[in-house]
Amino acid sequence: MKDKEQTKRKLIQAVGELIKTEKFSAIKISQISKKADVDRKLIYRYFGGISGLLEAYVVENDYWMLFTEKMKALIQEGNYANSAQLITAILQNQFKYFMAEKTMQRLILLELSTNSPLMKSIHNVRENLGQQFLELTDKHFKGSNVNFRAVAALLVGGIYYTILHTMFNGGKFTDMEIMSDDGQEDILRTIEQIVGWAYKEAETV
Repeated sequence: MKDKEQTKRKLIQAVGELIKTEKFSAIKISQISKKADVDRKLIYRYFGGISGLLEAYVVENDYWMLFTEKMKALIQEGNYANSAQLITAILQNQFKYFMAEKTMQRLILLELSTNSPLMKSIHNVRENLGQQFLELTDKHFKGSNVNFRAVAALLVGGIYYTILHTMFNGGKFTDMEIMSDDGQEDILRTIEQIVGWAYKEAETV
């Protein structure tokens, strides 16, 4: 069992190395097998094929996948006074994680630029996980003039685009130094403000 887990780990790590230099859709079983120094038959035995292996890699590196259980635990523990604080923490953590993780940036770029059934599947899983957290806001926004899912869509999309644009086209975005500590603190504070404004606006009806 230990050897099996070590082999699976080597294969997943090999995918990570290849993603840094290869297009996602161009990665072949032969490349993974060679990089991991593992018999290619084990990819089929342990993952059912390349799609299963690639999915295992994405699951380990996707923010929403990684933090789902953690956030569920926070909900159960009641560490946040209300859903606004929890949603703010989730979005702020997403910004910090996506800013730091180059591999995740590449995966999102691949998801946006390739027509891959696997990436569509991962997207659907991510959507389902996000839906679980958005349901926490339903009670507060029911009957109000605020569509919080639209607010969340703009925030999540804005986080992705701002970071990707900055990484590939320079350090400034809307004349803000996104790569600086001050710039990142401004973004984190503004996420909190936008969520707060949405919650307050919903209370005015």
